[in-house]
Amino acid sequence: REEIERWYDSRHRSKGEKAWRSYKSFFIYLDQLKVKKGKKLLDVGSGTGYLLKAAASRGLKTYGVDISSEGVKIARGVSPSSKISVGSGENLKFPNDFFDYVTCIGALEHFLDIEKGASELARVAKDSAKFCIVVPNIDFKFWKKKSKKGTEQQDINEHLMSLQQWKELLNKAGFEILKIHQDKGPAKEERVFASKNLSEMINKSIYKMKWFFLPLNNAYQFIFILKKS
Repeated sequence: REEIERWYDSRHRSKGEKAWRSYKSFFIYLDQLKVKKGKKLLDVGSGTGYLLKAAASRGLKTYGVDISSEGVKIARGVSPSSKISVGSGENLKFPNDFFDYVTCIGALEHFLDIEKGASELARVAKDSAKFCIVVPNIDFKFWKKKSKKGTEQQDINEHLMSLQQWKELLNKAGFEILKIHQDKGPAKEERVFASKNLSEMINKSIYKMKWFFLPLNNAYQFIFILKKS
């Protein structure tokens, strides 16, 4: 665990607010949850705090947890109205039945104990709560094509699963799956015209177009919208 914490602390120190996705990319998850003003939201693996900032802008009472103390420092500056603490997703310091919404965006696959972490997400949420959990797909078409086995975090701790395996894990943890979407955020943020090389721009355009038409089984990441079963 200490090695993992050091890796994320180093990432946040070197990249600051740009450690992960852009601020605008997080609104899609709130839209899919159909969040309502005045409700309580917990973001587990809150990173630089952009989802918390987005949720706070919509009138939610926001809480965040991340294992990186450096990340928490950044997140507190990004979303000062949020209550953000250092901690692990497998041992959340909140009472049972407390939150109306729980999000975990690209973090569950990095937990040391994924099943326990998933159960914790369910434990701290109300019976009426909605969840948004985003996880990567071991069958992502472009990873297979490039012989890659995950994201840049694979060397520190990353567990990839297929769509069916994620479904089974989430069902076992006490969730009912309401919807599953393909996460197209990274493709939308791909800057096709950032390069002045025509060949590179064409290749990026083709890559981006193909990404949008991938079948769900071959998607990069899955967006699970859930409730307690």
